[in-house]
Amino acid sequence: MADVIQPLMLDYAVTDADSHFDHALVNISGELVKYPIHNTVISGRSIRKYVFLDDTEVIGKQILGASLMDDQGRTLANQALNVVKNDRGFLIGFEFTIKLEVKAVV
Repeated sequence: MADVIQPLMLDYAVTDADSHFDHALVNISGELVKYPIHNTVISGRSIRKYVFLDDTEVIGKQILGASLMDDQGRTLANQALNVVKNDRGFLIGFEFTIKLEVKAVV
């Protein structure tokens, strides 16, 4: 079967998916703290989102997880963690690969 999905359609899917991420909620010792998305890298069909914690007030606290949220506060992705923040910054990364597939209906 010939390629039904063209590269432009895949580009649209990546762009659309990327546009929905607004901020992160990070679980720090049981408290949800809002953080901005620090950086986004789009490479081909891959989207990487980074959240950076440089706060000195969270040193020594346990980072239990992070979620990426949309602008209405709905969860789009979750990542479980279990680390204690040291005196340096802490970078949380999320990676998404966009794939579309067409199945023939007979």
